Amino acid sequence: MKVAVSGATGSLGCAVLKRLVGEGHEVLGLGRNETKINQLVDDGFNVIKCDILDVNAIENAIIDTDVFIHCAAYASPFGSRRKYFETNLQGTKNVFIAARYRSVKRVIVISSASIFDGGRPDIKHPDDLPHKSMRPKHPYGASKYDAELYCMAQEDLEWIGLRPRAVFGKGDETLIPRLERLVSKNRYFTIGKGDALIDVTCLSNFLDAVICAMDADESATKRFYNISNGDARSFKSIISAYANRGGKQAKHRRLPLLPILIYSRIVTLLASMIPGKTWEPSITTYGLRQVTRTLRLDISGAKKHLDWHPKLTFEEGMEELE
Repeated sequence: MKVAVSGATGSLGCAVLKRLVGEGHEVLGLGRNETKINQLVDDGFNVIKCDILDVNAIENAIIDTDVFIHCAAYASPFGSRRKYFETNLQGTKNVFIAARYRSVKRVIVISSASIFDGGRPDIKHPDDLPHKSMRPKHPYGASKYDAELYCMAQEDLEWIGLRPRAVFGKGDETLIPRLERLVSKNRYFTIGKGDALIDVTCLSNFLDAVICAMDADESATKRFYNISNGDARSFKSIISAYANRGGKQAKHRRLPLLPILIYSRIVTLLASMIPGKTWEPSITTYGLRQVTRTLRLDISGAKKHLDWHPKLTFEEGMEELE
């Protein structure tokens, strides 16, 4: 099968690219980071520079493509509102425009469980998109929410959306680097009690879901599916497992929530006032919310309609980081 993967120089897109090549597919990666493109090309992968905001470039790149896997996203906890919506919403629109023009058979859209940001902590969120009154306030979740709304209006193309939560594994550039901020040589930190329940996803399980989405029956298309390990863990247990991997004996230290919450609000506000700021503050209100508020997903839809089941446990996923 001939497959195009956007965001191929990002951690998720790169993992998708390598998995599909390993399974014998003819894969073209699209990315923007020239250094990573050159590294992948040197390693034998077919990757070209292509901006997701340039619809003509996408159209020229995906001639005769069977499946387009859209991984490209701007996923930082901090950034300009314009950049979130340009990349995550307009970029998704461009993929559909190009896919329609080139008669791509199926588009697989990688969304995010951040569309549930700020939602109820006492339920497992179903696959259904929350009511517009629950649209996230943070521009990352809001841009992903709007992109999902756009996808659901596309009736003339086969598409499937995957909504993974906190994917971690080798090469991860999102979750693991942020866990590192809460780990020192012989201790690890939680903010508050660390009892918020968080669904996470082993990279291997996410990649299995992508394969299932490629192979799924047409009846499974035109909807989004939650993806996780299906075994929510407390944040304390997650950070403890990470800090103590490889037989380490790190000690736990609890940091008070209120002063850190106040600090995060101040530093986020100050950072947003600096014109052209590109670096991420050490802690943001959005990032803090991700580790102090329970968010669980109902993954029964993916099990039923995609015939996907998470095979790797959280512990096995942590072992793969070694």
